[in-house]
Amino acid sequence: MSLRTDALTADDRVVRGARWSFRVSHRTTVVCGVLAGSLLVLLIAALMIGEYVVTPVALIETLLGRPPERLDGFFVLGRRLPRSLVAIVVGASLAIAGAVFQSLTRNPLASPDVIGISSGASVGAVTVMLVLGGSLAQAALGAVVGALVIAGVIVLFTARSGLHGVQLILTGVALSATAMAVVDYVLTQVFVASATTAQTWLVGSLQGRGWDDLLPALIALLLIVPLMIAAAPDARMMALGDSVSTALGVRTVRARWVLLAAATLLVAVAVATAGPISFVALIAPHIARRLSGTTSFLASGLVGALLLLASDLLAQNIFPAPIPVGVVTITVGGAFFLWLLWREGARRG
Repeated sequence: MSLRTDALTADDRVVRGARWSFRVSHRTTVVCGVLAGSLLVLLIAALMIGEYVVTPVALIETLLGRPPERLDGFFVLGRRLPRSLVAIVVGASLAIAGAVFQSLTRNPLASPDVIGISSGASVGAVTVMLVLGGSLAQAALGAVVGALVIAGVIVLFTARSGLHGVQLILTGVALSATAMAVVDYVLTQVFVASATTAQTWLVGSLQGRGWDDLLPALIALLLIVPLMIAAAPDARMMALGDSVSTALGVRTVRARWVLLAAATLLVAVAVATAGPISFVALIAPHIARRLSGTTSFLASGLVGALLLLASDLLAQNIFPAPIPVGVVTITVGGAFFLWLLWREGARRG
């Protein structure tokens, strides 16, 4: 299983400086513009739709700081806007991390939730919350530690074969199963109320997320994404193989470690914010590649944000009672994962 190699086409332009250069694709630029516009439309819909409907005029007035009714301000500014922004930031973080893992491993099935990074973050966060009695903010640190530990174990086990191939997936699946066994054990040792709250969080939920939850995830995204964008050209060349990328002047070891650490941190913060939401990191990069024809971290992030925000909108409004957003992403992602496995099997057959 291998990812498509990004070659320079007639649609591409290379912008060069004194010591830097990057490729600009007209198709990717158009796709990102359409995705950004779609995300804005969906965000507006998320602010208006719900048990309390906000009219377009009331929405504009509320966003300008002049809500016509107190309920308009409460629902738009107090509940829906922060929750929607958290969905956008978490979805973008997971999708960008997934694109990085798939690019580094040259494996379309590699994503943080498949290879165990998200499960490691879950162990760290649950341990801090339920065993040590820490707050959600402290659980974020536990998620970072847990994710880094799992990432280190994966690198250790795949040191000889490299971060690609079937061994990576099998190692990740085994580590993920082990991590979730630890989580299940911890849940059996705490009070029922605490275990129920943790179970909802482990499915992946945006319920009750507010401005305080948005800030750490947004800061992490704003700090890490520029680093990834700067390393994107090296990631594209590394997709050609270590020997080729080294010959082209890429410091593969340093670039791999930087990208792996950055992606792991994004996953950890996303998991600490909304729980281990499954399949967004797997699906979004594939959709972005099909739309843009290339591996674009920006396109992947926009698709991930759009996917999670749409899933949360469905989770809140199409069922008799709101459900965790992770239930929707698991349903959609599971079907996509089966289709992806079938396609890869048909290609090899």
